Amino acid sequence: MKKFLFFFILFVCHTYDSRSQDTAPVTANRFSITGKVPSLPDGIVIGLYQSDGQLLIPMTLDTVADGKFAFSDTVSCTKSLMLISSDEGFPSQWLDVWVAPGKQITVTGEDRLLPLWRAESDIAEQHEQNLFQDASRELNRKHLIYNAAECGWLRKMQLEHAGDKEFARLAWAKVDSLRQYSFPLMRAVYKKELDYMATSPIGKVFMTKLLTYAQMSSSKEFMPYSDELKALYARLPDSVKHTPEAELAYQYLYPAATVGVGDEMVDGELYDVQGGSHHLSQFKGRYILFDFWSSGCGPCIESLPELEEIAELYRDTLAIVSISIDPQKSWKAFVEKRQMKGNQWNELRKAGTGLAMSYGVKGYPHYVLIAPDGKIQSIWGGYGKGSLLKKLKEEINIGIN
Repeated sequence: MKKFLFFFILFVCHTYDSRSQDTAPVTANRFSITGKVPSLPDGIVIGLYQSDGQLLIPMTLDTVADGKFAFSDTVSCTKSLMLISSDEGFPSQWLDVWVAPGKQITVTGEDRLLPLWRAESDIAEQHEQNLFQDASRELNRKHLIYNAAECGWLRKMQLEHAGDKEFARLAWAKVDSLRQYSFPLMRAVYKKELDYMATSPIGKVFMTKLLTYAQMSSSKEFMPYSDELKALYARLPDSVKHTPEAELAYQYLYPAATVGVGDEMVDGELYDVQGGSHHLSQFKGRYILFDFWSSGCGPCIESLPELEEIAELYRDTLAIVSISIDPQKSWKAFVEKRQMKGNQWNELRKAGTGLAMSYGVKGYPHYVLIAPDGKIQSIWGGYGKGSLLKKLKEEINIGIN
């Protein structure tokens, strides 16, 4: 379970400057969010985030004072944003808040279970979102209590005991114990929402949920409800089935056959940061290591120095192809910021489709080793310091120049 930190955000120290409680008036091109949670002590930091389709991107932060926080910004269309806090006692999940030009949104809550806070406005999508929230509220409360406890141990491990292997073992043991309760509750929450969707109106939130859960359905640990999801897809009118969201959900629910060890490798067209086109087959005749990764994946980032070391050690016999699943803008920015070397490629598709689907990628990092004859020699996932060097030494029975 340790490799599947699904929907977990990275816990970071609050080193940002907090915003003022004063927000600009709500004009035609702005939104305003005002929050009131009287039980929160002064100093709690609330973050406003947006999604780029794969990663959560921070927009701004505000520090709670007298139980209040506020955000205001420009907006050109109706869209969903997320409220998150990484402070002690908060779960890893967020509250979806819909914003639109000229709209005032109020957020209220009773405790630190932030996903159960209530966002109210006259935005139709917020009303739809709240109906989903109501469908699973009591079950979700039980789940979030365990989730917040998990986050507490992970936060201590990452911030207060960084590098302490003994504490890390203790923390993971606690987290695994908590997940014996939280994971079944999480799946029960999903089932409640799916049952609600069987008769609910088909709106923007419905389609977002369907697509999200369809993508999750490749992991039975998280989403063991493929039949229910297929039935929901069948509910869609033909006009909706031809939308990009529905077509992508179909790909997740009815995936193409995956390849495995001994099969011929699947090729595809990938792009470098300059926009140049490449194919995996250009390295046939050498060993090829595919590294499926994301900049939002902690172990992926930890593996970068070791991948560079391997590229040098095996430079005459092995080609490493790093295949990012991030959207183009965030991928290019990360590669350039980190000055990443080698074959930094991207299919520029939605995460979990294309080559990731062909090679059965369900978590990150995910590795595929191709033999010189073009056949798949080994597939594995996850990273720990030294694990790649050890694995390749076992798999590639040749001397290192």
